Amino acid sequence: MVSQTANSVRHIDSENTPPVARLAMKPFKVRTGIQGASRRRRALVSGGAYHPRHAIEHAKKRKGQTPSKYPLASVRMDVPTSSRDVEMGDLTTVSMSTASVSLPRRLARSEITEIPVSTLQAVAPELVHTHIDYIREGLECLGPDMLRVLAGIKAEPVSNVLPKELSIIVNDVSSDMPTHMFAVFSSRQPAPARRRVTLFPAHNLVFATHCANLPVLPTQTPAIVECAGQEIKVPVVPLCIPAPEVFPQLSTFLYTKRIDHLIGSLVPLPTPPQLYHDDPTTVMPLLTQFAQKIADTYTAKALLQHIAKVHGTWCNAIALGIADERLWCALDTAWEVLLTSLAISTGKPHLMTESA
Repeated sequence: MVSQTANSVRHIDSENTPPVARLAMKPFKVRTGIQGASRRRRALVSGGAYHPRHAIEHAKKRKGQTPSKYPLASVRMDVPTSSRDVEMGDLTTVSMSTASVSLPRRLARSEITEIPVSTLQAVAPELVHTHIDYIREGLECLGPDMLRVLAGIKAEPVSNVLPKELSIIVNDVSSDMPTHMFAVFSSRQPAPARRRVTLFPAHNLVFATHCANLPVLPTQTPAIVECAGQEIKVPVVPLCIPAPEVFPQLSTFLYTKRIDHLIGSLVPLPTPPQLYHDDPTTVMPLLTQFAQKIADTYTAKALLQHIAKVHGTWCNAIALGIADERLWCALDTAWEVLLTSLAISTGKPHLMTESA
């Protein structure tokens, strides 16, 4: 097993280690702040805004499609390749020189599955009678502070054997401490191969309220730390998903709900906000112009790599059972832009209008 942490790794020196953080009966910042945060969230307008017609238009186009499978409509393009193959999971594997690549015209959505009550009961029993949307609204306002806590985590190096528990050093105490360490690995990796595992600290409440297919998490109460530099222990939870390489993009979105940030991590050039703020039926000229700019800047091979990132994020969302309209708006926008760019780059821009 090849293991790495998502943040920088720090060896723990027992002689100079600060006192271990203690568990205490103190109010947790996130759980006690849900109510006030959700009220403030309703008064905010941020980069997470999106036009509701996205949901209507794409719901119509996807009606009758089987979740987790590609839509019937697809586009086929001849893409030049050079130094190595471009692999896109279960999409296709293209060969050297010129290859015909078939891509779904649109990304199908997962079925909307209710978050099991037992999942919420395990991580936050005091919120089990609170409407899930209310909790999500509160987390949206508190999420950026929680994300900063994760960015300041330092973890012990991991050997070839994945431990059940891991010591971490906390350098930011502005919000609740992480409750788990996800050991993320690929579901597409052949069984005999040496498994590559990446560690990501996480808050159970964020994932439990968004992921209907999340594996059962060990019951864990956030540790209380008094100051930066303290050590806590968190359980390690294996998480098998299709595309671990783009798990950070999806995880960050669940904490921030920022469409602009997610699209910015998937599309190679800054995306005009009108493409996800305005009525999608009115922005096609702007989308085509933006796609042309990308096609003029990047090779077809580079565009395929960005398309693979969007597809991987979509696969992860399907696997985890995430049903979030802003997530789908971001993926729809990025997919439309990149497919249009690839069609222009390969000299077949008409494919996008013919299959629309």
